[in-house]
Amino acid sequence: MLRWQPQYVRRAARGAAERQHCSVVKPHAIRDDVPATRKWRVARATARLVTPWRHVMFRRRALRRRLAAAGAPALPDDLLRRLARALDAGPAGPACVPGPAALRPPVLRAIRFPDLREPAELRRMPHCTDQLCCNPYHFSRLCEPEKGESMQDARRTNHERLATGSLATDGEERQSWETEWCRLAYWELQQRVGRQFSVRLRAVDVFGGGGGTCGSGRHGLCLDALDTREPQVEQVRKTRAKIGLGVTLSLESDGVWLYNRSQEPVFVSSPALDAAAAKALLVWRVAPGHCLCIFDPATPPPAVSLPHVGPVDPRSVRISFAKGWGPKYSRRDVTACPCWLEVLLAPPS
Repeated sequence: MLRWQPQYVRRAARGAAERQHCSVVKPHAIRDDVPATRKWRVARATARLVTPWRHVMFRRRALRRRLAAAGAPALPDDLLRRLARALDAGPAGPACVPGPAALRPPVLRAIRFPDLREPAELRRMPHCTDQLCCNPYHFSRLCEPEKGESMQDARRTNHERLATGSLATDGEERQSWETEWCRLAYWELQQRVGRQFSVRLRAVDVFGGGGGTCGSGRHGLCLDALDTREPQVEQVRKTRAKIGLGVTLSLESDGVWLYNRSQEPVFVSSPALDAAAAKALLVWRVAPGHCLCIFDPATPPPAVSLPHVGPVDPRSVRISFAKGWGPKYSRRDVTACPCWLEVLLAPPS
């Protein structure tokens, strides 16, 4: 039996809900054999007023249980509130969340990397400014070679039939390097798009426009801004739409690092990745949320010449968005990838 409330009480409750922008959640199901008038009264009588603060409360409780299951210590309400805001902001959110060091691995396991074993597998991203930060989107996981990949397979790879030296110049080569530490050239298949982009800051973002909102306060190369026309090739159009936050290239004390911030993998070929792999230009797959050291200025690779390829620029790195190339893929050359980037590193001074 339902316990009916006076009509003025129900009207007052509904008015308060409307003033607070609350949502009225109706019952999941009402029997079909109940008269229409009766259905309306049951729906009114059993309606639950769900306010925004109750949504927030339930979300924080779920987050607390999730962190506890991952082994996190008990969190004060203020820290839990700031962590929930950082999760709402997502990978594009710049805010750091200071917290105890013991909290970082459980947060990363609960939110991003369930199979994380040790904190040594993590690397802080260049835009993170707090050494005690626990924001899971401010950390990247070190990239490892794919399972089943062997150096013997790498040595049999001869898929990069590129022109002599770097493709990035394309008749635009400038001999003098001023204060930049690298230059970027963006390609779609075999077509250069835009001019070279000089990088002088320690970290640079390469990202898509996200439906025309190119920039959003980020320093770097917005690929949609290079050519505002819609790509004619369908695979280029689909691939460019997947770039999203793209990648971050950072010049750090132990080398040049690539951080994959998109929701799709990126594929990297660099003569500096591995001495044995450099003989075959092995392509590395960098999964979303992972990072890879693509060049170490302290130990630059020597210039090499591959059979059927010719001289290879040891300071040129190629990055393909979402699409791989090589013997394991249908695309044999990097120039067959819809959207790719060449990073031309400055020579030693």
